Amino acid sequence: MDCVNPHPASAPVLLACAHGTRDERGQRAVAALVEQVRAALPEVDVVDTWVDVQEPDLVARTREHAEHPAVVVPLLLSAGYHVFVDMARAVESTPEHIVAAALGPDRRLAGVMARRLTEALDAAGAPGLAPADRVLMVAAGSSDPRSRDDCELMARYLGDALGTPVTAAYLSAARPSVPDAVAAARAELGRHVERPDSRDADSDPHVPGSDPHPAQCEEGTPDDAGRVLLVPYLLAPGFFHGRVLAAGGDVAAEPLLVHPGSVPPELVELTVEHYREAVSRA
Repeated sequence: MDCVNPHPASAPVLLACAHGTRDERGQRAVAALVEQVRAALPEVDVVDTWVDVQEPDLVARTREHAEHPAVVVPLLLSAGYHVFVDMARAVESTPEHIVAAALGPDRRLAGVMARRLTEALDAAGAPGLAPADRVLMVAAGSSDPRSRDDCELMARYLGDALGTPVTAAYLSAARPSVPDAVAAARAELGRHVERPDSRDADSDPHVPGSDPHPAQCEEGTPDDAGRVLLVPYLLAPGFFHGRVLAAGGDVAAEPLLVHPGSVPPELVELTVEHYREAVSRA
């Protein structure tokens, strides 16, 4: 994972800074993105680094390149604590090191998420998106309100791309939580609604083999009344995507990066653009 271009150039170093993960598929997926950025910028020394979990971390990398101008490009979808605090602190002692913008919000990311949902529906052998479906965009979450605003904007962008309303839900630090959002979507669809006269599963032919005190489906609710579809606003496979898969959606899509699989060109474009924008204002 510790890869750099073999021939450093005079252009500022690009420190491609991801969060970090212990998930091997996530590591390989992010490494593939960085390799594509390296190919798109052959004149630039593109260096892997991380703010957590993996090493060398950003502090070590900034020290390693202290004698050279450098741009930290966050391989993060929203700007929160890691961008405004961790990355800012890592470069504060080196005036020629600056931090670029996070990858999102951007409509191109919504396009990638829309493709991932289509792929997930196809893989499940399920019909395409229907008007009755409820779509939740699931983000990691942050206590920083700026990050929350970015995610809400991305949910609107995804809704535009899909042609249907999208609700943002969060895995940590922000609300609505994913369990609450899934429950709310189920309630809107008329599923799992408790009724005063609900019967035990053993005596209800419509709920075979379930918990002895389940939430009952409303009588007369058709099977095609709608589904809860989960679309991760996550960069790569890892712990958070595992939580999406376990969240109880009818279909859950893959994150933006997958392994094995090709790197979405939009992510390469955004990384390159943010590097060049930062260089232009340095």
